[in-house]
Amino acid sequence: MRLWKLSYTSIAVAAHDVALQQAHEICARSGERNARIDVSSVLTVHRGRFAQVLEGPEEAVRAVLRRIMGDARHHSVTVIADGPIVARRYGSWAMAYRDPKTYLAEQIDDILQQTADVVRAMKATWH
Repeated sequence: MRLWKLSYTSIAVAAHDVALQQAHEICARSGERNARIDVSSVLTVHRGRFAQVLEGPEEAVRAVLRRIMGDARHHSVTVIADGPIVARRYGSWAMAYRDPKTYLAEQIDDILQQTADVVRAMKATWH
C-alpha cells in the first residue's frame, strides 16, 4: 500500500458564513467514513474558498476526491499536490477543521520541507 497526499482548493457556492458552517458539518459527517477507509484529512474555509488535504492509501484518497468533486457545495476544484508521502501530517485526524491561519502555516511548513528534500536530492546527484 502506497501512502498518498492530495490537496486541493475549490470555490464555495454559499457565502462565507454558510460555507464555514458547511465545513464543520462535513467534518462531523466525514470523520467516521474516512476512518473506515484509513484516510486522514484537514479542511479549512477562507474568503469563499475551501482547501483540504487528504492522506492515506492512494486508491482511498482518489475515491474521496471523486466524491468531493461531485459535491454541489463547491466548484472549480483545483488539485495543488498529488503524490506519494513517507508519513502523514494529519494521521491522528480522520477529518478535522483548522482555522485558515493554522492551515496555511502547516502547508508552508510542508512546502519548505519538500523544497529542502528536493535540494538535498539534487545535491546528492552533483559530482
